[in-house]
Amino acid sequence: TPAIYRLQGLRTMPRRGLVWAKLSQNIASESGREDYVPARLEDTSDGLMATPVFGKSNLIYTLVNADGLIKVPLNKGGLLAGESVEVRLF
Repeated sequence: TPAIYRLQGLRTMPRRGLVWAKLSQNIASESGREDYVPARLEDTSDGLMATPVFGKSNLIYTLVNADGLIKVPLNKGGLLAGESVEVRLF
C-alpha cells in the first residue's frame, strides 16, 4: 500500500512488470543471441534512464545492484546509447 512505501522512505511506488527506458550507454552483444543485461533505473528530467550494471555473469553483485534486465533482441548486434530499451523489472 502507498502508506507502507512512504514509511520505507520511497517517494514513488515500486514498478512491476515491464517498462521502457532510454539507454545511458552502449551494450555490445553477439548477433543471433538474445541477451539480458542487468540494469539500474533512474528517473531523470529526460524520462526513465537505464544504466547497465556490468560484471561477470556468476556474480550476484550485478543482480543486487540492478532493478531489472535489459533485453537485447535476438538478431541485434548490441544496443546504442539513447535507444529506447525494454527492461523486465524484478
